[in-house]
Amino acid sequence: MFVERVVVGPYQTNCYILGEEKTDSCWIIDPGNDAQEIIHCIEKHHVLPVAVLLTHTHWDHVTALPRIVAQYPGVEILVGREDASFLGKNAYAHFSQTITDRSFLAAYKEELMALPEPTALLDEGQYLDDCHMKVMHTPGHTPGGVCFYHEEGQFLFSGDTLFASGIGRTDLYGGSYPEIIQSCHRILELPDEVRILPGHGPDTTVGQEQSNPYL
Repeated sequence: MFVERVVVGPYQTNCYILGEEKTDSCWIIDPGNDAQEIIHCIEKHHVLPVAVLLTHTHWDHVTALPRIVAQYPGVEILVGREDASFLGKNAYAHFSQTITDRSFLAAYKEELMALPEPTALLDEGQYLDDCHMKVMHTPGHTPGGVCFYHEEGQFLFSGDTLFASGIGRTDLYGGSYPEIIQSCHRILELPDEVRILPGHGPDTTVGQEQSNPYL
């Protein structure tokens, strides 16, 4: 199994490809932009996507979705239940009502209007058998924010919940400071050696984040 990071879009979002060479399969985590770069990474490893896993549905984590779905018909799209309204036919209307970066809304209107419907909704404690990851519901940055924990590999995709020496914003629509603090402390209950793969910035570990100044 491999994990490769592709940094995409104007906000330098970390998109990850989790791949399994034995089955020629992969999972795309947060395809935020630059779909061709993501596709190039997938093709380089000679794998095919099984599903797109979304840690949350902020615009900078989803705008490559239409191109990914067009390239790989039938790929599943999994998202936290409370964030699902920012996908599908009503997505652009919801973004228009809640987005603060109006220039981004204008620049990516076509992509946001073409966002596909989710194929499955995620809840706390679900286990994704094919990629061997557990879903942790970690609200605070968004109501439906989730992390994906691979216990065997000892790594966690934390989205915009927990960063190296930082935490996610809570001043955007649906954000909650008390909730994100609680969510981050849940992550820090994992073993110290667990590698944290965040939505922006460098990797870190649970052990390193025990001294996170925001927590």
